[in-house]
Amino acid sequence: MKQLIRIGISCMLFGGFFTLLKGQEVLNAKNLAKWEPVIINFKGPQASSAGNAPNPFLDYRLDVVFTGPSGKTYKVPGFYNGDGKGNNAGNIWTVRFAPDEVGKWSFQVLFKKGDKIAVDANQKGSSVAFDGKRGKFQVDGVRKSAPGFYPLGRLQYVGKHYFKFADGGYWLKGGADSPEDLLGYVGFDNTPEATHKYEAHIRDWKPGDPDWGNGKGKAIIGALNYLASQNVNSIYFLPMNIGGDGKNVWPFLGKVHRSGKPENDNLHYDVTKLSQWDTVFTHAQRKGLFLHFVLSEAEERNKRELDNAELGVERKLYYREMIARFGYHLALQWNICEEYNLQYDLTPDRVKQFAAYIQQLDPYKHPVAVHHASKVDNIWPHFYDERLIQVASFQTRKPDNVWIWRKKSAEAGNPQVIGLDELFPDVADEKNVSRYRREYIWPIYMAGGQTELILAELLKTEDFRKYEGHWANLRHARSFFEGNLPFWEMHHMRGMMRGEDYYEGINGVCFSTVFAKPGEVYAVYFPRARQTGELDLRGISGSFTAKWYNPREGSFEGPEKRITGGDWVALGEVPSKPENDWVLLLKK
Repeated sequence: MKQLIRIGISCMLFGGFFTLLKGQEVLNAKNLAKWEPVIINFKGPQASSAGNAPNPFLDYRLDVVFTGPSGKTYKVPGFYNGDGKGNNAGNIWTVRFAPDEVGKWSFQVLFKKGDKIAVDANQKGSSVAFDGKRGKFQVDGVRKSAPGFYPLGRLQYVGKHYFKFADGGYWLKGGADSPEDLLGYVGFDNTPEATHKYEAHIRDWKPGDPDWGNGKGKAIIGALNYLASQNVNSIYFLPMNIGGDGKNVWPFLGKVHRSGKPENDNLHYDVTKLSQWDTVFTHAQRKGLFLHFVLSEAEERNKRELDNAELGVERKLYYREMIARFGYHLALQWNICEEYNLQYDLTPDRVKQFAAYIQQLDPYKHPVAVHHASKVDNIWPHFYDERLIQVASFQTRKPDNVWIWRKKSAEAGNPQVIGLDELFPDVADEKNVSRYRREYIWPIYMAGGQTELILAELLKTEDFRKYEGHWANLRHARSFFEGNLPFWEMHHMRGMMRGEDYYEGINGVCFSTVFAKPGEVYAVYFPRARQTGELDLRGISGSFTAKWYNPREGSFEGPEKRITGGDWVALGEVPSKPENDWVLLLKK
């Protein structure tokens, strides 16, 4: 008689259902749609998150091989999931998967037991419980009414300077870089050093939004709602900051010395807390918020917390748990370390070793970044041609670094997505909204980059409304790029302007910038527009429609006009307030 193994396959967005696996047949699998999460819960050995004989995180290895209609396969790591309801004891083992094809899918389970087998890919181990079982399920087409990223598919690095959705267009980041200890939230279980309450955002929680513990989740869910309402599209956070600045976030179960100590137990994970984290991450994806995972922090004790800064058992397990539990989300990146070279230098070789391990383990090949301190020119020569690193996470106040390293990485055959992720110590506050727009936001986008804003309150950030002017600036800039430009085909163009005005920022003089697909479309940003000068259209035939965009209000103003190429062309006066910044759009 064939063994019956109960599994649950659920579509998280539109209800769930329970199925029964018998031999190779899955009954009642329905309502699955492309890109929406498929979650399979297996009943296996009884265990506890605190267990050591065996340790359910380390001494079992669950992988599920999914095969799509085209024959493409994904080997997806699974994880111990307590009772499957957010509690730390039980017999549920889970895999989360995001199917990318319509049609009939099959899967085979690989479930092995052995000493530290979870971090030893070469160890065969012994077969246990549901190892070898197979199943099938049907996936329907994209659900156009699905929220957030789900109709668009996985956000991918596609060998260009911008990410692209598998079933959608290119993406331009405009995110929040603070607080880095976003997850140091009082509503999460087993977060004894939590400092964040986000009380100002309780009012942003809406009926039907997720929650837990009778209101414990409302404030952080409300904060995400607010950011999404401002069209912010990325959040930045550390899953583990032991020994770092905040010392208030970790995924581990046991008592932790928050300043970092070798005796900390980094091999047992808190199923309850991680389930709550995933509720937050899922809501973020529903709201169109990209997940910027920053896996380590600048401080030496944080870097040394796992395996004394090497790629050992603790770090491998940490990466596996993050990928297994959260890698199914569609829009995210793994950032190896904040300021990898500050205080204790991880070295480029270690960074690349860590990146290789993540790439090997992540079935979806989410993009990998690394963040740095000190001058870009001293650091990025180690990484611009490294194919394991698809994203530059720069800490600099010089937007010119975007086009410089775009060009160098492209010439090396490794065109990177360039992000100015921290402008520290020049933080965004309520008084520098205009200057930030003129000195950073528009110059970064016009250089072909991405950005996220580091906020003045840093780890003390509680109310994102304080920065509404900055969110508006990001929103208006992205709206211009996304609604009017084939920005993924455009480049920063130097030497195309003369006679224009300039703006004096705190880091130097800001001149006009040109972003163009030559002969077809040009955007010209003026940080001050008392004189708009001339644009070099020599060798360009035909005429263009020209209209002025107000980056402070996010709207076009004044009448359109026609501009003819073939020579240096005067661009004329702006509609109003020439002491302010303006953008001119020219399109054939």
